[in-house]
Amino acid sequence: MERKQSLFISNPWLRYGLYLLLLLPLMIGRDATPANELRYLNIADEALRDGHFWCFFLDGAVYADKPPLYLWIVMLMRRIFGFHCLPVLELFSLIPAFLTLRVLDRSFGKSLQWPFRITAELSLMTAAWFLGSAIVLRMDMLMTLFLTLALETAWIIVRGDCSSRRKWLFGLYLFLAVFSKGPVGLLLPLVGTLVWLALSGRFREAGKLWGWRTWVALAVPCLIWWGCAWAEGGQAYMDNLLVHQTVDRAVNAFHHKRPLWFYLYSIWYAMAPAALICLPTLIWGAFRKIRLNEEERFLLIVSGAFFVLMSFVSSKLEIYMLPIFGPVIYGSFAVLQSLSETEGCRRTATNLRRIAFWAACAIFAAVFIAGCFFTETVNNLLG
Repeated sequence: MERKQSLFISNPWLRYGLYLLLLLPLMIGRDATPANELRYLNIADEALRDGHFWCFFLDGAVYADKPPLYLWIVMLMRRIFGFHCLPVLELFSLIPAFLTLRVLDRSFGKSLQWPFRITAELSLMTAAWFLGSAIVLRMDMLMTLFLTLALETAWIIVRGDCSSRRKWLFGLYLFLAVFSKGPVGLLLPLVGTLVWLALSGRFREAGKLWGWRTWVALAVPCLIWWGCAWAEGGQAYMDNLLVHQTVDRAVNAFHHKRPLWFYLYSIWYAMAPAALICLPTLIWGAFRKIRLNEEERFLLIVSGAFFVLMSFVSSKLEIYMLPIFGPVIYGSFAVLQSLSETEGCRRTATNLRRIAFWAACAIFAAVFIAGCFFTETVNNLLG
């Protein structure tokens, strides 16, 4: 039993393969959702038909809402297969989800004992909006992967590896995050790391992260992108891309306008069921004055800074919080592990960890059964 357990724990790809098998029936059996997925497929078809590569349109109207990267993937798969193969396109959400799990595990899961480490991974994978984004055609999971890589690289740099290669990589990950979803791909690492450095009394070290190499690696590809978009779509398209889709969304949203406190309640169901254990655990840990190591503080401070910042942005959707689900869950399980080693908290903390583990297993079982026997019901719900 111990040998099997060790193999399963030491090789994360075995776990990801199991997750894939459990999700596969639903991925194969479900239909494209009309609200988002069919829209992206139609945009890709229109771009291929009209020969657009940098600028996108939906039924002839400008669609500058999203950067090109994910739409390029949809267009490429359309060219390769000759039709939109939904299970293949879903892999471009699912594989980034697995890679996000891998990055979090290798960089921020090492301090966790294996029961807490595995439970953190399962809790993230089965969090409502994370699981949904892993199998639905959206660019949010792709952005989450690049942001997670950017945070990992930022952590490596502030720990002492200030090599030029790391700084170039940091800027490249930031560009890929922006090129996947837009300016939010820059806001999380920029605001989060600066707040963490300030609270840690290390603000003078901001130049290590935000030096000229980072900005060049971010700015040069952006300028190429904007230059090509301007050449193809003209000034009107650029105004839509750089002003309407950024400033207007942030200040007085024309789309998805929500109140300031929207994320205070939406995160409970967007990150459920993990939120029902993780968020109270953070409050419990603060009440018990649990001491966290620098790595865990980094995760939680960066997440908190992003949460506050996005609350002040006018346009809000639950999925905009997706990039901080991993840091919050791994940080909260670090707190839960510390509580399990604290006198008077041991039994409760251990029981909460077990509840989280079995809840995640139950969700995977339910998704597998739904994919095998209730795909029509699932399609009706998605429609």
